[in-house]
Amino acid sequence: GRFGAYVQRGDGEKPPRASIPKDAPVSGPEDFDLALRLLSLPRTIGAHPESGEPITASIGRYGPYLAHSGKYARLTSTAEVFETGMNAAVVKLAEAAAAGPRARTAQAPLREIGPHPVSGTVMVLKAGKYGQYITDGTTNATVPKTEDGMTISLADAGALIDARAAMPAKTGKKPAKKAPPKKPAAKKKAPAKKAAAKP
Repeated sequence: GRFGAYVQRGDGEKPPRASIPKDAPVSGPEDFDLALRLLSLPRTIGAHPESGEPITASIGRYGPYLAHSGKYARLTSTAEVFETGMNAAVVKLAEAAAAGPRARTAQAPLREIGPHPVSGTVMVLKAGKYGQYITDGTTNATVPKTEDGMTISLADAGALIDARAAMPAKTGKKPAKKAPPKKPAAKKKAPAKKAAAKP
């Protein structure tokens, strides 16, 4: 394929596919079990003990990772995707969160979605403070909670970018209202001079 070797189940219109990681090559019939496991991703590890939200493990365009409630943590190998347990997953997610926003910004994209249908600019999926978002390098569009950025189509990603770009830019603070002009203070009348007493 365009991004390397992959496994595929069936020959339908949109058959399930999964990229074959470099550290876990599928070379023959003996690797059939691994191929099935790759096609079954993402793998649900379980519910996070604090949030109750599911923790999943999968493999993206830029490698294996953990996902939980819009937050992500890198894994070091394909084996970890299938072997990481709940305790290790919670620790890795906590460490990734503790690394701070600067470290998250430096992370590679989770997935390269492809070229924008109109502009041709490559769109990628990233993990932000508030969840997944798609960017073409100029416009950032949040992925709705009803969508999964790891499986969103090229057309839908382009539509999100277009919709975000069409929104009016947020302006700064509203200008302060001008205070009404002060009325000039009324001039005090000078006290009338007393007439001098006649001798």
